[in-house]
Amino acid sequence: MSHSQTLPSHTPVLIVGAGPTGLSLAIELVRRNVECLLIDRNPAPLPFDRATVIHSRSLECFETMGTIDEFLARGHIMRGFNIFAFGKKVAQTSFESLECRHPYDLNLAENETEEILTARLESLGGRVSRGWSLEGLNQTDTEVTAALKSAEGVETTVTADWLVGTDGIHSRVRESIGVSVAGHQYPARWGVVDGYLPNWQHEPDRAAIQIDAPALNPVPMPGNRWRIYFRVFDETQTDHLLEQIDAGLASLSPGIRLQDPDQPMLYHTFRQLSAHYRSSRVLLAGDAAHACSPIEGHGMNTGIQDSFNLGWKLAHVIKGEAGDGLLNSYELERRPIANAVGVSGDVAEELRTIPDEPAAVERVKRALCAMLLPARGQLQAAEAETEISFHYRDSPLVRGYHAAGATAQQNWLGPRPGDCLPEAGPLFHLQTAATLTLFDLLRSTGHLLLWLATDELEAPNAPDLEYALQPGDTCVVISTALPEKFEHSDSTRAKWLIDETGSVHAKLGIIDPTLFLIRPDGHIALRCEPPQLEQVTAYYQLLQT
Repeated sequence: MSHSQTLPSHTPVLIVGAGPTGLSLAIELVRRNVECLLIDRNPAPLPFDRATVIHSRSLECFETMGTIDEFLARGHIMRGFNIFAFGKKVAQTSFESLECRHPYDLNLAENETEEILTARLESLGGRVSRGWSLEGLNQTDTEVTAALKSAEGVETTVTADWLVGTDGIHSRVRESIGVSVAGHQYPARWGVVDGYLPNWQHEPDRAAIQIDAPALNPVPMPGNRWRIYFRVFDETQTDHLLEQIDAGLASLSPGIRLQDPDQPMLYHTFRQLSAHYRSSRVLLAGDAAHACSPIEGHGMNTGIQDSFNLGWKLAHVIKGEAGDGLLNSYELERRPIANAVGVSGDVAEELRTIPDEPAAVERVKRALCAMLLPARGQLQAAEAETEISFHYRDSPLVRGYHAAGATAQQNWLGPRPGDCLPEAGPLFHLQTAATLTLFDLLRSTGHLLLWLATDELEAPNAPDLEYALQPGDTCVVISTALPEKFEHSDSTRAKWLIDETGSVHAKLGIIDPTLFLIRPDGHIALRCEPPQLEQVTAYYQLLQT
């Protein structure tokens, strides 16, 4: 959209920055019927990008947003990566054994990710207002006033109930609210170039990581193209970049040269972490809140998941379904993850920044083999890649209850409060004959109540379930036994799913009757054994504080 469009004088939410983080937040708000104004200082989307890899957890977020089909149609599925030293493969990681909704990475240029998200936002009635930059802001206890300027020099002000800065590592929003940021710049620059690799001798669905000089990472992309990430340690290297890249590629696959390359792009990278994610009515997300080494591909993904966490909370507050204290949980949940990703990036950078000496390369090779050759190490590396294991167990916004006390909770099998709801199935719906999985139940914008019944418990009446929930929330009863063994009403039968194989009960660690309340972002808000609807009521009261 052109910057010449007139902006509203007031909006419930002003989002500054229309990258993947800002677009994801706008989608999460608009699909909950919350109006927002999304601005970006660039008159048009940027034609270049850096981020490539979309991890499994972000794909789950995109599926919930209603965009997964377009992503899968346009992206390239990557099923693992191979590690090379001195021209030989020394270790590998495969994602195919992972038990998750999307056991793979999806590789797609960041500008195409933005195209898909922009189209989804527009299909929901939202838009991006381009060519507007933030010049400054002031806030009170009830609103934020932002001074904006168009690319043509037109100045205006917009008042918002809330403002979210998703405007990148040099965030003007963060600067305007005086939030400090700590971190460091990595000494070596990264570079990226795209091209073709005809007669590549390795799997086309796996990235390659070369640890000896010249260190580079070929990553498969859509359309049979490859994206080559490489390191530049001094200025003298920049004169012959393509020759150095070809030398590295030939070490991995003899006779290979990069065909039809585009212009190499060099950039500095940082590890940063903002002291806070919230200042009264202004919040930060994505690179405005944190930055990490690109070596593990977590940067864009962490920002998308920031928005997936923040979006439902902001909507609840704006619609009066929660107190604004709910927004404090955003930083408490997301900042530790950003810090952990930053630490992990530092370790990876140290492994890659090694002297060009055989003994140093051999040492790193031994370290990587020690981590990745054992089956447990393989699984841990793959799970870290997916980001599904990131949890909020320490959040004040999750609860656990067991009638036998805290010790019994410690012995729970399956996921804990704060974990992502795992994928499992099949579930059979008696009335519709549909076959579903747990993830299929996460399509709504509200909370989901799962009543895991056994043949020792009468199923609840549907009116009791509905009474315990808030408007927009949903509930289902899941049992391994047929409903004829239970006392139930017809309205309860409509919500009944049969776990015929027992795989769902097993994945959730259910031995005795248990209740789960799942948050709109797919994390477990409450695990309660045995089921007690008053625990659900207590949780909703927690949201009001």
